[in-house]
Amino acid sequence: MKKILIVTNGNIGDYVMATAALKLLRESLPSDFIVLIAIERVRAFVENLNFVDDCIYTNFLASKSIFRQRLDQVLWFIKTFFKLRKMKFDECIFLDHSRFLAKAVLFYSIKKTVGPSSWWCGKITNPNAKFLTTVIKLPKDSDKVHMSVRYQTIVKAYLKNYNLAMPVLPKTSNKIKEKVYTLLAKTKQYSLAFCLCGDKVKGNEKIYPLKYTLEIIKTLSLNFDIDFYFIGTKIFDKYSKAAKNTFPSLSIHNLCRKTTLLDLKSVFEQIDLLISVDTGAIHIAATTPIKVIGLYGNNTACNSGPQTHRGKILYRPPPCSPCNFTRTVLKIPCYYGNNPKCLENIMPYDVVNEVSDVFNQKNM
Repeated sequence: MKKILIVTNGNIGDYVMATAALKLLRESLPSDFIVLIAIERVRAFVENLNFVDDCIYTNFLASKSIFRQRLDQVLWFIKTFFKLRKMKFDECIFLDHSRFLAKAVLFYSIKKTVGPSSWWCGKITNPNAKFLTTVIKLPKDSDKVHMSVRYQTIVKAYLKNYNLAMPVLPKTSNKIKEKVYTLLAKTKQYSLAFCLCGDKVKGNEKIYPLKYTLEIIKTLSLNFDIDFYFIGTKIFDKYSKAAKNTFPSLSIHNLCRKTTLLDLKSVFEQIDLLISVDTGAIHIAATTPIKVIGLYGNNTACNSGPQTHRGKILYRPPPCSPCNFTRTVLKIPCYYGNNPKCLENIMPYDVVNEVSDVFNQKNM
């Protein structure tokens, strides 16, 4: 029995996409002892799947100052060092490119370390490659390769097999189904969720304009009988409050910060449609039967779109998109300076037309 350490320390969406690779690994190596390093926020998903035997959680947040990030990393290393070293891993597989974790693993005396040749964009060499004993070559233009496929490419090369899998999340319990059913309190013919505030980092932002959102609600409410739901983090609260204040007679529900990850999956199993920017929510939704409309601007969906045949992507890029390559490789600053307009080319009528198609098909 081998002991294998897996490093996938990305955000929620990255973890969801990595589950396909974890599934391949578990099914191919059922008797091996597999330990995962992942972010704390995905704990509920990890503990309700049997892909790994143990998980060491991190809480490294990019939203913190550089000093605080480094301090958190050092404290985590001190706290987990003896446990990880004592496990005496035979091999380590990196699914991401965390510089800190690549250096930390060096202290665990692991003889074989496996990882990718490049970052998310194929033209960017993985700076951790020098720490690896086995480097898996990835396509030259990884912007056009989905992250789920990228993760599986690493695992398939390690396993030397040709299987592929789809991302998978834990089955929803009856208790959670009932809880979410009560929370939704649906009274209308149709149900639609918004998740329109994502990251705002390094000159790009995944935030759809509030004024556009209000216009979408106004137009749709004139044509359809809809329950509207707002899901997401604290920064999306203001959207829900603005919508409620603007349209007090409409059925608008604020679910921001009111759902766990497992709850959120159940929400998507019980409503008709999600409109979302590139966030963890859209990838969770992709594992359920819900229809999805993805709004993309700073990058194409080729790399990080929802893996579902029930999805439609609206990509209306500004001149500087895709950002991964222009900003990181070519060092070209954002076309709009410090006020990026990544999603402002996706007009409300574009979204309304797609929603109308979904709801009209439901009646057929």
